[in-house]
Amino acid sequence: MPHATKFLVAAAALSLAGCGGGDPKPSETRDLAAGEGPSGAMTYYGKKIEVDCGGTMIPPRPEGSAVDDLRGLRLGIPLDTAVRFAQCPDGKEADSILLEGDGPQLSRDQAGLKIRSFVRVATGQHKARWNSTDVLNYDPRNRLEQVDAEWSLYADGMPGQEKLYALWLTQPFQKGGEPTIASQQAALEQKYGKPSLTGDRGEMFWLRGPDGKPLPEFDREKLRECSSGISIYGTQMNWRPDCGLTIVAMIEPAYGNPQLAQAVRVAMIDAAAYYDYEVNRFPQERDAYRASQAADAGANQGGKF
Repeated sequence: MPHATKFLVAAAALSLAGCGGGDPKPSETRDLAAGEGPSGAMTYYGKKIEVDCGGTMIPPRPEGSAVDDLRGLRLGIPLDTAVRFAQCPDGKEADSILLEGDGPQLSRDQAGLKIRSFVRVATGQHKARWNSTDVLNYDPRNRLEQVDAEWSLYADGMPGQEKLYALWLTQPFQKGGEPTIASQQAALEQKYGKPSLTGDRGEMFWLRGPDGKPLPEFDREKLRECSSGISIYGTQMNWRPDCGLTIVAMIEPAYGNPQLAQAVRVAMIDAAAYYDYEVNRFPQERDAYRASQAADAGANQGGKF
């Protein structure tokens, strides 16, 4: 069966909700003013991001369909909406660090088009001062004093029109405030139902076919194949036309107490939906976009015959 794999840069948990307006445009950035400390949304390189948390609309899930969101964030929405959602948990701007654009493998060149393919957003609490950038370690968590969540968002589409096709979320817990592993497992099962499969390292998988129906328990081979749709560690994806919505979660035990959780990781992809876009629709969109660029540039004046 045909399939494809992508490796992105690094790894990307759990609290489960939704949001409400229109699709936001990319936020403006500026240098910090003299004497101004980091606050709210910042880029990895120390630029202040002016964020408006209003008007972030996440389309509701169709009635009767599978639960397909993570904290209310759903696949298929515009990338800028997803970024704004991560920067504004519960609709309010949080201290955050955003890494996109110039980092390693965060964008790709496709026939001369620069496409934003990967964005990471860590939220938490800023350090008192902005320090110099370590160019060898592109990890937004290192810019925060305390990390509450880290999103990794994979997108594809024409420049400025990229849509979300896969996502990862890591939710760490502060020392002394770790919940029980049992409580986190119960929360996951309350939201997504009984797992389709349990992995060798304790991963929980919820697996559906392209038709949206859960994969049957007896088809162990198909369950194993589709469970490789997205990696819980790192940002590796496999997409194929015969596997649909794939959700994987892992609860990491706390050091010194295996009954407590130090972090929860969750990742999500619709393998068939992304396969259809990448293989069947992306080439046509790319060619049409390039043709529109040529027309706008006045290249269609006709030759001299």
